[in-house]
Formats: sequence, C-alpha cells, structure tokens
Amino acid sequence: MALNIKDRETEEAVRLLARRRGLSLTEAVRQAVRSELGKDELSEEEKARRVAEGRRKLDALYKKYDIKPTGTSMTKQEMDDAIGYDENGFW
Repeated sequence: MALNIKDRETEEAVRLLARRRGLSLTEAVRQAVRSELGKDELSEEEKARRVAEGRRKLDALYKKYDIKPTGTSMTKQEMDDAIGYDENGFW
C-alpha cells in the first residue's frame, strides 16, 4: 500500500527525521506513527489509573460515612436538594 504525502512541510519533516536518524523514509514514518500511538496508549493507562483512584476515593467516603450504594441514580430533584439548589439558585 502506498502513502502519498502532498504536504511540503510534512515531507520535509519526514526527510529530516530520516536523515538525522539514518532511517529510510518508510522507517521514519513508521517510528513516528508508533511513537504517537504509544502516547495514546499511555493516555488510556492514565485514564484507567484515574478511574481506579476515583473508585478508591469513593470507597473511602462510603466507608467513612457508612454510605451504602443503592445501585440507583438520583433524580435531578434529589441532586438539587442535596446541594441546596432551588428555583432561586443556591441558598
């Protein structure tokens, strides 16, 4: 499969990367793309880490305040009541 780069700036950047690293143009593109894809994977790992940390914090709050998750969602009215929001805004 062929890839035709029609953007002069991109072509020059690929050639510069290939020249600096002693790579073919194909290998320069391959490495650059893999590097960028690797960043996405790290981002997914970071998202998973943050979700796990959030769950740990929620579990700690549940334990501290003896909260038992019900498995049901709050209605909008229940959320408004919980934060003190009414037709006039926050009180």
